[in-house]
Amino acid sequence: MDTQTITVELEPSTAAILRALQEKAEAQGVTLDSLLLPLAEGLKGEEHDRPFYETASTEEWLQAFNEWVNSHKGRDYGDVDDSRESIYTREDEAL
Repeated sequence: MDTQTITVELEPSTAAILRALQEKAEAQGVTLDSLLLPLAEGLKGEEHDRPFYETASTEEWLQAFNEWVNSHKGRDYGDVDDSRESIYTREDEAL
């Protein structure tokens, strides 16, 4: 098995967690790699679980927005008076 050594600088609290994990692995008679591998494998699928707004590119956002806009075309919203005057009239009537 090929191994690779990586040197990283860690905050003291993170280093303490890593040491504790190493001790746990040794107590179980396994390597730290085998202890952490299931966690790493679980992270691979998280990209698909992340919401659209976190992963979408600008082009994907624009396409989704345009699809949403087009999905509202041709709908009959009835006789809706959304003029500026009607808004103020409605507000005055409510008072």
